[in-house]
Formats: sequence, structure tokens, C-alpha cells
Amino acid sequence: MTLDYPSISFFLALNNLFIITLFAYQYFYHHKKWFLLIFALGIMFQTIVIFIYSIKDSLPLLYVVRFNNFITILSFALTSFALVSFDGKVRKKLIWTFCIIGLLFYCSILFVEENQIALSVIRIISCSVFYGIGSFYLYHNKNKYKFSLLLCGVLFIYSIFQLVRAFRISQIKHSYDFMEGSIINDWFLIITVFVIIASSIGFIMLLNEIDQKTIREKNIKIKKDQLQLEELNLTKNKLFSIISHDLRSPFNSIIGLTDLLKYSTENKDLEESESLATMINTTAKSTLVLLDNLLNWTKSQTGQMSFTPTSLGLQPIVLEVFETLHTNAEAKSISLNYDSSIQTNVYADENMLKTILRNLISNSIKFTYTNGKIDVCAIQKPDLIEIYISDNGMGVQEDIRDQLFQNSATTTTLGTANEIGSGLGLLICKEFVDKHNGEIWVESELGKGSVFKFNLPLLKSS
Repeated sequence: MTLDYPSISFFLALNNLFIITLFAYQYFYHHKKWFLLIFALGIMFQTIVIFIYSIKDSLPLLYVVRFNNFITILSFALTSFALVSFDGKVRKKLIWTFCIIGLLFYCSILFVEENQIALSVIRIISCSVFYGIGSFYLYHNKNKYKFSLLLCGVLFIYSIFQLVRAFRISQIKHSYDFMEGSIINDWFLIITVFVIIASSIGFIMLLNEIDQKTIREKNIKIKKDQLQLEELNLTKNKLFSIISHDLRSPFNSIIGLTDLLKYSTENKDLEESESLATMINTTAKSTLVLLDNLLNWTKSQTGQMSFTPTSLGLQPIVLEVFETLHTNAEAKSISLNYDSSIQTNVYADENMLKTILRNLISNSIKFTYTNGKIDVCAIQKPDLIEIYISDNGMGVQEDIRDQLFQNSATTTTLGTANEIGSGLGLLICKEFVDKHNGEIWVESELGKGSVFKFNLPLLKSS
């Protein structure tokens, strides 16, 4: 097989000019990524080498050889570095590695510049080394991008071929001239054209694959943001609904009771006044609980709720909550009981734990009949503590029980004394227990009462 080297070199130069134009277009109109220009610059240096080699007879030989050798090594380094920079990362260690390797190869060339065989072997090996390093880096991204593996394969095969070519040339006994032609040089030209075209196409396809992955990631983020926006919108709507309905009712009750209190005071009915004052106090405390729930729920939904767990004694927390809800329970003659023999610490956020207990006990008071009872107890296990709030109230229907801790829809039921609620309390309990990596659930039988259970971690050992 005999090839027309000048014609093929001319074709290779035209092909390189097309690739330079293609990558310049990609940079200015599509990706705006610096490594595209680096790759185009490396191909441009290869084209300059071809051009200078074609007119070498009209130029000073020594300067032509030195300049050509310098930009040849530089072109290998630039194209290889551009290929491994497809993800946009500036690999500083690789830059220093390429600079040192390039300098060593060029210094070696200066020492043997009068020996054409040694000169050719060093140039060829430099190409193999740079493209071999590029192949190695691309191989490490094979699981992320399929075209990375394609480029890795092309560079690896070309690197091996160059080593074989360097070995074959080193075995030549007479002087070596590339333009004289040989089987290995014929294949070199053919494979070089293939590698440049395949690398350019593979590079463009790799960039396209990266773009597609980026688009998918952005779409996922957009969908996630959209869902969060929808949740915030539902939060806002529910918040307005509670403010306009569930808060309006207790305030109307307080206003009505204060009117009656004023009337009974004017008529000096002390017993009636005390009764009305007690009712006002109970209603105000219930309204305060609702306001606290609104504030906590809003903070939780918007990610503003702080979480600072510490070592806490369970008994004083329970007794403090009992004291807060004493008036509500007394209004229905409900006894609040806690097993004082349980002396244990939990690792929890104090405000969140109080909120959980207050909501669960308030819920039990709401659905327990007059003269009923509510028991709070705890069972210590190896790495957690289970807390039970049990009552002998009206119980929960099965279809409602399955929805108690779901955020999609809150269901409210009138209490045994027609108490109303927002439906937020149990949702807040669920979110706060989840924050502690605990679990919350309910066991209930209609007409016989309910047991709400949740667990928390024990005090962490130091």
C-alpha cells in the first residue's frame, strides 16, 4: 500500500481546520467552556506543525526542527489536558505534571536533535505518554458518562499504537525520514486521521451527554422546588383557614364570657363570676396552646425550627405539662396521673418534648368524658424509652386513626364537651418525634379509650 503523503497531510490539515472551527463555534454559541479553546489550540498547533514541515526546505533547518518539536509536544499536552477537563475541573496537579513531562521530553530532544531516529522516537513516546495519561483520567469517569469510556478507548489504543511505532522505528539501522513511507507510517497517518475525528466527535458527544445530565438534574431540582412551593402554599392556606376559623371561635367565646362576667359582677353574683372566670382562663389557655401550635407548625414547615437536644429528666417535664393543663382537666373532672417511680433521662429538645406531651395530653383531655382519667407512663428499653399517654375516653374510629399523622389532610372531631381543634397538634407531634429519629403511633378501641405511644433515645453516654 502506497500513500500520497503530501495529499494526506493536506487533507489532515483541512480536517484540523474544520475541527478548530467546530470547537470555536461550540465555545462561542453553546458551551462557553474554556477547555474547548484549549482543545482547538492543541489541534491548531498540530496544523502548524504540518504546515511548517511542508515548507521546511525554505526555512533554517535547526530552528524549524526545534520549533516544530516544541509545538508538537505542546499540542499533545494541550489536546490531552482539554479532553480530561471535560467536566470543567481545573486539575492543577495535572497541569504541573504535564509541564514537567513536556519539559523533560523537550530537553531530551535537544540532546539528540542530530539523531533523526532518536528524535522521532522521543516525539512519538511523548504523544503516547500524554494521551495515555488522558486515557487514564477518562477511565475514572466511565461510570458517570458513557462517552468518557469511548474517548478513553480511542486514546488508549492510539497510545499503544504509538509505542509500537516508536519501537519499530528504534530498530531501523539506517537514517529515518517520515516522508519516505513505510507500512507503519501508512497506518500512522490513517489511524491519526481516525483518532482526531473520533476524539472530536466523542468530545462533542460527551459535552452533549453532560448537558443532558445537567438538564435532568435541573429538572429534578425544579420539580423538588415545585413540590416544596405547593407544600408551602398548602401551609399558607391552612394557616389562613385556622386563623380565620379555629382562632375566631375561641376569641368569640372569650368575648362572650367576659360580657357575662361583666353582667354577673354588676349583679354581685360572686359564684357565677368565679365560674365564668374559670371558663375564660380555660379558653384562653386552650387558645394559647393553639397559637403555640400554629407558631411551631409554621416554623417546622419553613425550616426555621431549631433543634438542640440535651439530657432531660422526664418526670419534671411531665409534671410541668400537667401544671399547664391542670385547669383544662379540672374543668371536666379528669385526673392526670404519672408514675412517679420512673426516674429516667431522655436525650431530647426540651421545647419539642414539652410540645409533644402538651398536645397528646390536651388531645386526651378533649376526647375523655367527665370524671375520666389520663395516665402517663414510660418503659425504658436498652437504647430508647417508650412513653404512653392513655385515656378511657371515646376512642378513635379506624378510618380516622389511619389519617391522624398524615400531613396531606387533617381531620378534626368535636370533643366530649364539644371542644374544637385545628388538627395540627398530632401533626406537630409526628414531625417533632421524627426529628428525634423516634416513632409515634396510636392504639385505640372505639368507646374504650386510646393509647398514644412514642419513643425517644435515652441519654447518650459520653
